[in-house]
Amino acid sequence: MGTILKRLHLMRIHVLLVLLVLILVSCSQVKAKEEVLEQNVEIITVDTSIKTHPVSKNPGGVVSCWLLDSDIERPRKTSFTSAMKEMGVKYIRFPYGHLADNYLWDADNDWGNTLTPKIATTSQAPASWDWAVNQSTGEFIKDMDFDEYISICNNVGAEPMVVVNILSYKYKNGPTYQQLKETAIEWVRYANLTKGYKVKRWALGNEVDHHSDLISQEEYKALYTDFATAMKEVDPTIWIGPGLLSNWHAALLAHDPDNIDFICVHNYLYKYDWRNEDYEGWKNANDNLINNVEKCQNAVNNSSIPDTEIHVTEMNSRPWKDKSDSDDLFRSLAYGEMLLNACSFEDVKATYIWNTHGPWGGPDENAPYNILDLDNNREPRGEVIKIINDNLLDYFVQVPRVNGFIRAYACIDELNENLNIFLINKNDTAEIVNMETSKFKLQSNYTIKTFTGNNPEDKFPVYSEMIYNDINNNILKAELAPVSFNVISVKIK
Repeated sequence: MGTILKRLHLMRIHVLLVLLVLILVSCSQVKAKEEVLEQNVEIITVDTSIKTHPVSKNPGGVVSCWLLDSDIERPRKTSFTSAMKEMGVKYIRFPYGHLADNYLWDADNDWGNTLTPKIATTSQAPASWDWAVNQSTGEFIKDMDFDEYISICNNVGAEPMVVVNILSYKYKNGPTYQQLKETAIEWVRYANLTKGYKVKRWALGNEVDHHSDLISQEEYKALYTDFATAMKEVDPTIWIGPGLLSNWHAALLAHDPDNIDFICVHNYLYKYDWRNEDYEGWKNANDNLINNVEKCQNAVNNSSIPDTEIHVTEMNSRPWKDKSDSDDLFRSLAYGEMLLNACSFEDVKATYIWNTHGPWGGPDENAPYNILDLDNNREPRGEVIKIINDNLLDYFVQVPRVNGFIRAYACIDELNENLNIFLINKNDTAEIVNMETSKFKLQSNYTIKTFTGNNPEDKFPVYSEMIYNDINNNILKAELAPVSFNVISVKIK
């Protein structure tokens, strides 16, 4: 019996020794991993003494589609109004993108006695879509009309951006030039004089430079001045701007600076040839991904009206060269990077993601580039817009944007009390960052808000918040999850 107990005792000691060895090995592996993570980690300095320019309040806006976004005609589990409120949206574009070229806000010419929005011509989309258009009358089915749109903007606290149809006179069986001009004039009269909606921004056309086969630059210049002058005769307080894609900005600014109150530009990722390496291509891209916005800002800077507002009236992190349009983790982070890069230009007032719901595949298609699903729940790109709208403070401050695979942005509030640092980890492994500030000291408590998932293609990433209290010698050290969008909120003194 004594021998058996002795053997059991020795076995226990052996097991404990094995466990101890395993624990030591595990600790050494963790330490080794931490050492690997911290290799060559540079300190990123946020220069809080340099406020680069004011931040536009809640710059993440949306392109709304009048065919699918109505709360009255298409009630959903979450209303469109509630979805916009939850995202903190302050800018909503109406009626849409290219389909706005075939939209008449009141085609019966009774100018608002009863709103009867219709197609301008049967020769262009969405005329043949029987789910969207009454094939006998040309009126839209279950649509959001202009009054409902303004009501939603008012309920959300969003500023309208109205796109005026200037192209349909070029289409087969379309209205005449004078008829289009009259609809534009009467739209302003109805909105601001009859209804008192005080709609400020009116964009003339959608991607007009993209349709140079239909309308030349010289034709558009003449039309622009003609329409703008007539619309301002009705209401001199309105703002009017050219609806452009990527060209003609300098030409329009030089042509009629007195009638240009803002200017539109669109930005997608068409120029990138990443082919089937979508994630790797984005991961290794160091440029700002918004070449069109940069061109537009340069045009404004070199014009006679250098402080002109820029509105990025369509933007999305698509399409990739392989036409893969999934709304997943890395594509939502790519959009967040584009949005923050756009807002880093001093004259960018707002961005508008294309789009809320897409009509091109029918009313029941949950297109992957939409930011809302069929019940108006946010998709990943929508989540990133909400995070940015919720956390941008009053002024951008200087911080190096590119830090290896980390993209950094920082903003401070008016009273110099709060600092928010946006950090995008494009790498598919964790990254350690060390942050310090100039001028102000960091308080010990800070919060990290993180949006991440299991892999770059995760279609269901999640948001979380953690509070820390470990700032030493004014250095904030944080480990960023792989492929993650992060906001560090810290008090300064």
